[in-house]
Amino acid sequence: MAKRKKLDYEASVLELESLVNRLEQGDISLEESLKLYESGVLLTRDCQDALQAAEQKVQMLLKQSGQSTLVDFDPNIAES
Repeated sequence: MAKRKKLDYEASVLELESLVNRLEQGDISLEESLKLYESGVLLTRDCQDALQAAEQKVQMLLKQSGQSTLVDFDPNIAES
C-alpha cells in the first residue's frame, strides 16, 4: 500500500463528509464503494488520533496549571 499523507483534523472531517455523500448516492460500483469505505476507515482513525492527542495536550496543560483532573462536559453550562 502506498504511503499516504495525513490530513489535519478539519480536512479529514471534510474528506469523510465527502466520502459519505458519495457512498450515499449509491451510483458507484461495489469496488469503488469498498475503496471509499477503506479510505473512510483510515480517515476516522486519523481523526481519533488527533482528538486523543488534543485531549492529552489539554490534560498536560491542566496539570501544569495545578488542576489534576478533567471534568465531564455539561452542555447546559456551555449554553449559558
